[in-house]
Amino acid sequence: MSFRVYSLAELATIKYGKNQKKVEAPNGTIPIYGTGGLMGYSTQALYSRPSVLIGRKGTIDKVKFIQMPFWTVDTLFYTEVNEDIVFPKYLYYALTIMDLARYNEGTTIPSLRTETLNRIELKIPSLLEQSRVLSILNPIEDKIECNEEINKNLERQIDALYTELFI
Repeated sequence: MSFRVYSLAELATIKYGKNQKKVEAPNGTIPIYGTGGLMGYSTQALYSRPSVLIGRKGTIDKVKFIQMPFWTVDTLFYTEVNEDIVFPKYLYYALTIMDLARYNEGTTIPSLRTETLNRIELKIPSLLEQSRVLSILNPIEDKIECNEEINKNLERQIDALYTELFI
């Protein structure tokens, strides 16, 4: 497989999340994410295309991928991916194998800056090769997600049985 080296700035525009206070709603269906994960729900999306989420403050080494509309707070970057060069899911996989913590610029709280992220270089194959890689990885990831849902369901069943039998 042949690769071309791109800077992250060529592959995606890195955007800042925003404060969620004005959009947070108990009846919202759009997830609000921070570096620690899901924080709540909104009725309004900050971005609605597939994106790679990168921690700006705190947990900077846990990259996330999202395909549905979402909101991110200001501790989490989101990306507008240049799909002429890279599939968003492929970019996600490429970033997950990187040690983003080594780019930490914080003193007490791990931190990343857009300028630093934009300079990161990644080897990216053609879209055809990316598609081949994704055709192998996606079914495995789907199976992992299915197994996680099965485990959550089993935990709920245990809780319900325990409550029924002993409480």
